[in-house]
Formats: sequence, structure tokens, C-alpha cells
Amino acid sequence: MKAHLKPSRYTHSLGVEVMAERLAAIHGADVEKAAFAGRYHDIAKCFTQDEMNECVRKYGLPEMYIDNNPLAHSKVAAEILRDEFGVTDEEVLNAVRSHTTGRAGMSLLEEIVYVADAIEDNRNYEGLEELQNQAAHDLDGACLFIMDWTLESLERKGREPDRDTLEAREYILHRISNT
Repeated sequence: MKAHLKPSRYTHSLGVEVMAERLAAIHGADVEKAAFAGRYHDIAKCFTQDEMNECVRKYGLPEMYIDNNPLAHSKVAAEILRDEFGVTDEEVLNAVRSHTTGRAGMSLLEEIVYVADAIEDNRNYEGLEELQNQAAHDLDGACLFIMDWTLESLERKGREPDRDTLEAREYILHRISNT
């Protein structure tokens, strides 16, 4: 993995592994699955556009991922883990697949990896420590905050949000309102 990622992306992946492991221990998820999904979530992140497009076609992913590395990399990563590394655990594959957008019906493991990706210790933004603390005590609230921030960021950039993120946000809102 190290050979296929930029040094900063490799460091980030190790940080997500550690944070996912930490959150899994706190929230009662499988720590080994969380660590694995965290470590390999960005395995396809540094692919060139041509490499990514080739993988999108190879794995029969929807055309919306052509020329769309930011969204495609998570879907391609899950397919690579299945195809080239023999990973068959659907919960792990879904955690990798949905780490960028989230999805309606997210499992605890998926939510942990989604949140860990945004709050791992190598990130550097105002409010990181507070968000890390929130994630330790209120994973759904931290997840919702990250989704809202993502949607606001896309709006500021004039970009359309992914349908999966919108549906994931509604799913998390529904879960929060029922607790």
C-alpha cells in the first residue's frame, strides 16, 4: 500500500486506522474490522484519472464515476480489496465503499470509518479536537456534523452533492430523532 500512496496519504491511512480502532473500541464495533477498513479505505485514492476510469469500467461501476476520482476512489477501493486481496466481509467492503459519501442504512462500522476519515489525528482544522470528543460520546452527532459540513462545502463550490450523502444524512437524522 505504501508504494501506491503519496507519503501524506499513507500517513492519513494509518491515522484513520488508529482512529477507527479507537472509535470501534468505544462504541462496541469489531476493532479488527475497523482497523483494517481504516487502513485500506484510500487504497485507490492516488490513482491517475486514466487508472481510475479503467477500474470503474473493469468493475462495472456506474458511469457517474468516470472522470470523478473523488467519488470513485472509495468504490474502486472496495472492488480492489474484494478482487485482488480476497476480502469477502461485506461489512468491511461497505465501510470502505461508503467512507466518502456515507449511505442510508450505514452499519456502525461504516459510520466509524466515515467519521474516522474526517477526524483522524493528522487532520488539521479548527474544531478537530471538539469533533473527536463528540465522536467518542455521540457518533451519530459527529457523523451528522461532518455530513452537514460536506454539503455546505459542496454548495459553496457550486457542486452537486452525491445522492448517497443526502440519503445518509436523512438516515442519520432519523436515527438521532428516534433515540
